[in-house]
Amino acid sequence: MAKRKTIGFLVGGIMDEFIVQLCKGIITESTRDDFNIIVIPIKYINREMKDIPDLFEYQYQTSTELINTNNIDVLLVAADCIGCLTTKENVNTFIQNLKQKNIPIILAASKMEGLPGVIFDNKAGIIDGMTYLVDELGVKNICMLSSVDHNADISERFEAYKEMMDYYKLPIKPNSVITTNLSVNCKADCEKILDLNPDAEAIICADDAIAIGLYSVMKERGIVPGKDIKVMGFDNSINASMMTPSLTTVDANAANIGKQVFSMARLLLDGWNIGNKTVPTRFILRDSFGSILDGENTDQNILDKDYIDKFFHRIFYKFENTSKQEDFAIYVTFKTIMSFVIDYINDDVYSPERLSLIKTRIREFFKLGALEYTDEDIFVAFVDRIRIAALKRHTEPARQCQTYEAFSSILEEIIASMRSVFSEYRDTVYKSLASIKNLVDETLNIEHGDDSNYSDILRNLSTFGVKNGFIYIYKEPIAHKYEEEFKAPDTLLIKAAMNDGNIQTIPADEQEISLSEIYNNPFMEDKKYTLVLMPLYFRGTLYGSILYDLTDVSYRGGDYLANQYSTAVRIINLINRCN
Repeated sequence: MAKRKTIGFLVGGIMDEFIVQLCKGIITESTRDDFNIIVIPIKYINREMKDIPDLFEYQYQTSTELINTNNIDVLLVAADCIGCLTTKENVNTFIQNLKQKNIPIILAASKMEGLPGVIFDNKAGIIDGMTYLVDELGVKNICMLSSVDHNADISERFEAYKEMMDYYKLPIKPNSVITTNLSVNCKADCEKILDLNPDAEAIICADDAIAIGLYSVMKERGIVPGKDIKVMGFDNSINASMMTPSLTTVDANAANIGKQVFSMARLLLDGWNIGNKTVPTRFILRDSFGSILDGENTDQNILDKDYIDKFFHRIFYKFENTSKQEDFAIYVTFKTIMSFVIDYINDDVYSPERLSLIKTRIREFFKLGALEYTDEDIFVAFVDRIRIAALKRHTEPARQCQTYEAFSSILEEIIASMRSVFSEYRDTVYKSLASIKNLVDETLNIEHGDDSNYSDILRNLSTFGVKNGFIYIYKEPIAHKYEEEFKAPDTLLIKAAMNDGNIQTIPADEQEISLSEIYNNPFMEDKKYTLVLMPLYFRGTLYGSILYDLTDVSYRGGDYLANQYSTAVRIINLINRCN
């Protein structure tokens, strides 16, 4: 039987929300293909940001040396994510080293001359946001927290900022733009931009993480986002909608990049020439620009049936990217609910029966999966704007009281429906926490140090819903210091394997495999795998790697799990040496 094709994906941190969405997009697009997918986190190369300690995460970079032409057919690389804390020269060196492996490379959310890839239309979202600031809010003094110039996405966002400032003939003062890192650890730079621009009316942040850091500094100074200074991010991260006030941002759907980059890998493997693609973005207005649905026109139109479509696409901004025909029911149900609500408000008679019908439709609406296409914050704010408009519609105290009671009841129904949607997720989290506690207990109780202990590690991993996993150990631990060259050994020992939940300890005489077999070892079954590779290390010593199913647990706690399994492997090694 022919060997199954394998696509590798080099990423930064597996727990990073942006990376999670990239991976999910790749996996979604790959459902009809018979390829193995190996996600390889290597953290951040050659950190130049000295204020952020490395703490031995450089060991993740050794995983690149476990890649060769015999085990990976196409290599997808999120270069800007991996290189976001270093220099352009370091990123170029990193890519050049990958090229020497003679494996086709496709960039994800990155752009470099001579390599195909997929990036966002970074300018559109920034242009829309700045247009709203100037035309709708009358803002003139706009600053920007940008980042390293070798990041293609950030460079385009900065170019859009400059173009819009030029278009509106607004000056960019010497201190209007401050360069920082793409993380929440940017306090000093946030303080700097506020100190040097005391009259700033708005600050554009290169990503949501920077905006979160800015929020923290503004809070310390008693500056209110949206009221005192308008703030805009980029990425539409989960945290963006949960911040107070909610963050105006640009929806850059990383899952769409994942889908496109995998599609390009498919074409390449089929012999097609590939180039570059661009994924659209969308401006998302939230409270950091003022009230989310503020303005007289909103109040006038929100109770007009002719505007239901417009508000639907404003609130459920992710819906336009869906191709699921069954989700059309979400759109129909929303229009039905809004029609009922508008008719109810326009009538003069209070009707408990009609109110009950509206609440029933709301329950149906959430059961259809409506929250998949919006943020909880946006939807609740929209309902509140309807309440305000409804109260303005009626002047009689009795009718106003009825309207207030009705919308309080509706809001309670919405909150209850949201809680129901998230209850299953909460239960999963609690179970995971219990499994982590068991993992720590078992790690500390290893006594014998034989190969069966490696199977115990996979057994613990199975409590997280993982069905497939493989543990590779170097014949001898490898001492590897920061910035030292790492050369992977030609062979490894596969100590334990798990397929569909069935775990086996590999006999000693069958353990040795070549590096070329690491992603397609003799104990893998003839089926498609989607796996993540994590290094097993303790400080400056490498013990091997663990390869297992890429699941939601991997995204939520991948680093922690890898650290715990590394501790277990270290203990096994120490006991073996003592014996």
